[in-house]
Amino acid sequence: MTRPAAAEAGWEPLDEVALGGLLAGAAGGTGTVGLVGPHLHDLATRLVVDGLTVEATVPGRRSARALRRALRRAGQRAAVTPAVRDIGIDLPFPDAGSGVLVCRLDPQTFPFPRHTVRELGRAIGPGGTVVLLTGGRAPWPTGLVDAWAASAGLRPDAEHAVEGALPFTGAVYRSQPA
Repeated sequence: MTRPAAAEAGWEPLDEVALGGLLAGAAGGTGTVGLVGPHLHDLATRLVVDGLTVEATVPGRRSARALRRALRRAGQRAAVTPAVRDIGIDLPFPDAGSGVLVCRLDPQTFPFPRHTVRELGRAIGPGGTVVLLTGGRAPWPTGLVDAWAASAGLRPDAEHAVEGALPFTGAVYRSQPA
C-alpha cells in the first residue's frame, strides 16, 4: 500500500517517531526492545533517548561501530553495547524470552529469511510484538513475508498492517497471546 493509500485507509504511516512510540507502548514504557540486523542505529538512538532499554545484535563490527557512533552523538555512549554475532541462521535469543523484537530483514545478512522469521516467532513471548523492516527494495513480495510470519505463529497487527509501515516498508506482527 502506498503512503496515500495508507492515509485513505486511516493508517498512520510509521515514520521513525511513530515507530518509536509503537515500540515504547509495546515494551511497556520501560521494557527492553531487541534489535536484530544491520542499519538500526537511528532507531536504537531514538529508543534510548526515549528511555527504553535496547539490546542490539548486529552482524559485524561495521554495524556495531555505526550504532556506537549514533549513540555517542545522542549523548548516550554507554547505553547500548551491541553484541556482534553471526546471526545468519539461528538467532541468539531464548525461547519466548523477548517482548519486542525489531528485525531488518536484509538478504545479505539473513540468507534464509523464512527461517529468520520463524526464529523471531520462536524468540517472541506470548502477546509480544515483532516489527519486520524489509526496506524499499526487498527481493521478496510482502505477501510472502506475511506467509512466513503466519507459519511462525505471528499475525499482522490490524492497526499497522502490511506496508502501512512506510517509509520503512515493513510490517508489525503480534504473537498469539498465552
